[in-house]
Amino acid sequence: MDVDVKIKLPTGKQIIDQLGLGEKGEAQMFHTANVLRRIQRYMPFRTGATIKLTIAQTDIRVPEIVTQAPHAVYIYKGLSRSGNPLNYTRTKNPMAGPYWDETVVAFEGEAMTADLQRYLDRRAK
Repeated sequence: MDVDVKIKLPTGKQIIDQLGLGEKGEAQMFHTANVLRRIQRYMPFRTGATIKLTIAQTDIRVPEIVTQAPHAVYIYKGLSRSGNPLNYTRTKNPMAGPYWDETVVAFEGEAMTADLQRYLDRRAK
């Protein structure tokens, strides 16, 4: 006598979504929020306007940090409109400078990876 057994397994996408690992999942939101929090110390700070703009424009459900303003490209690249290097005020943020995304990864990439791993470990329990 033959027995037919059907097992319905979730798709890879369903597993990823269930674990919160998808592009708009809880793990991604945790990581984006963590990067957003950490990146601020590497951004130039005179009045705090650019950092506040970045916080307001960044949607943690999307895996990117956003700073959209006419001046943003200049302070990000460390160059004035004339092409001269900018001198960053480092009173508030001693690590401020250009390419703050690369800088946060260089200085805190391992810590951010560990933060995400701890988050995932807590979720798995």
